[in-house]
Amino acid sequence: MSTKPGQQLALFESELEKLANAGMVAERSTVGTQFLSTKGAILSYRDNPIANNQLEVVILSSPVERLYYTSRYDPTNPAGPVCYALGPTMSDLKPNGSAPEKQCDTCQGCPKDQWGSSTNGGKGKACAEKRRLLIMTADSVESVESVNAAEVAALRTPVTSVRGFATYLQKIASTTRRPLSAVITRISLVPDAKTQFKVNFDFVRTIDNMEVIKALVARSEKELALAIETAGVEEDAAPEAPAAKSSKY
Repeated sequence: MSTKPGQQLALFESELEKLANAGMVAERSTVGTQFLSTKGAILSYRDNPIANNQLEVVILSSPVERLYYTSRYDPTNPAGPVCYALGPTMSDLKPNGSAPEKQCDTCQGCPKDQWGSSTNGGKGKACAEKRRLLIMTADSVESVESVNAAEVAALRTPVTSVRGFATYLQKIASTTRRPLSAVITRISLVPDAKTQFKVNFDFVRTIDNMEVIKALVARSEKELALAIETAGVEEDAAPEAPAAKSSKY
């Protein structure tokens, strides 16, 4: 049976879409995960400010990240952390094998993890505890194919926003009985009198397509593994990418 011209065109366009998606996946593996920036209380991506300082996303994973620096931050000459760790939870977290100056065998019990160990003389810890959120934009969850091809970015929560994120995660789990990878979240930067700004997390809606959710869970596992490999990477030292405005962020 011969294929009608209209059907041939549809099949051809479908193949073109698969090739386009494969190209995006290949490019993503070459460029690496890029970080969203919160510098100056402005949410931006690849030096492009994000409209209204907010973004609707799916949070694929939120591993714990520990970063210990021996020098103060200098925007003109940023220095990386000398000890760092990243993992799904604090339990059994230990310095990454590539950390140049490991401070302890494990994060729990490390002297730099004690309150009052801050190098600036404050009551805080010398080793910062953050969350590295691995996210994709909400419009990437229309289909399994779009999830697999979507660009994933990373966002480090400020230390002062870690508790707020934990509260949001627990709220979503208890009210929707879903992980964050199965809901749409609005991330926004808002002014804060004490810390200049803080990151807010607000529930938008659940994702109800089970096949899409399965694809999101599978993607989250891959992105977490990649994040662990790049523990300690500096946002300013992320792999270079074209400065043109991203179509997804």
